[in-house]
Amino acid sequence: MPMKMKAAFLVDKERFEIREIERPKCGPGEVLVRVKACAVCGTDLRIFRGEKKIEVPITGHEISGVIEEMGDGVSGLSIGDKVAIETVVGCGKCDACRRGEENRCRRKYKAIGYQYNGGFAQFTLIPKEAVSQGCVIKMPGHLSFEEATIVEPFSCVINGWYPFRKRELRFTTVVIGAGIIGMLHVEYAKQMGSRVILVNRTSPRLILAQNIGLPADEFIDASKCDPVKKVRELTDGLGADVVICAASSKNIQREALEMAAVDADISFFAGLPKDDSNVLLDSNLIHYNELHIHGSNASNRKQYLEALDLIASGKVNVKKFITHKFPLERIAEAINYLEDRSLNAIKVIIDPWM
Repeated sequence: MPMKMKAAFLVDKERFEIREIERPKCGPGEVLVRVKACAVCGTDLRIFRGEKKIEVPITGHEISGVIEEMGDGVSGLSIGDKVAIETVVGCGKCDACRRGEENRCRRKYKAIGYQYNGGFAQFTLIPKEAVSQGCVIKMPGHLSFEEATIVEPFSCVINGWYPFRKRELRFTTVVIGAGIIGMLHVEYAKQMGSRVILVNRTSPRLILAQNIGLPADEFIDASKCDPVKKVRELTDGLGADVVICAASSKNIQREALEMAAVDADISFFAGLPKDDSNVLLDSNLIHYNELHIHGSNASNRKQYLEALDLIASGKVNVKKFITHKFPLERIAEAINYLEDRSLNAIKVIIDPWM
């Protein structure tokens, strides 16, 4: 008799159905993971709202769990291993993939929770191509499954720093946006030895960041002052050496150029809606100040391993970000919690076995 499992199927815009379905079977080279935690992220909210399309009914990509079964030919892993799952699956053949930069795959990578069923289920099957790429990453025994879900977004933050973190030491970083991604950027900037200024458009989120002990040196409420002038004031008129746009806003991208120092690095980390992504920028600021503007998309295994090490070693404490936990049956409520800023949700976790 086939074994069953529960899974959240996204059947329509803003509508999940909890279904009991047959548990996936492991084929050669595949790994079946018992999902212990899957975090909800901003992209899941966009998928739920119908703003971003996926090719499978089960989403969720910030996954940790335990290996339940393995197909023939899998090596380096064992049943019972605690694991975190890398999301991106490259083609494995192009020059970027051969360099270990599968997030830059020339043939357009696939992803767990987008082209392959994700973690909003009791079990998820990791396909052969993902297993062979190393997407099933063993995690230390002392690390909680909830903490391990933050490896994925933190690895994306590390990827955002990748183009410029090896340049000479930077003195001041401005992070614009106090969501979980902005907060993780603050944490990573401190690991880089930078002074950090956090900017946000509303006071409650900045207060929350201060209350949980986020290690920013300065907090700027952009609803009460001109953030460009304030950054200039705090940097003796020079501007910031690194500016991270961690919120999806045209104004933020424009302001980033205005608050940047000469020879500064600017990360357009947060993307804009596909149907409204054209921004009017003062290109003379780029030209005369010799600014370096970088894009950022997803992450790769090397960055997963760095994120995992920083979290597992305790250098970055992510427990403070985990604010809410829900069973699978309440997944729609969990996503709404993430959107409702009055609830002070930072990282919301789905536990499919609650």
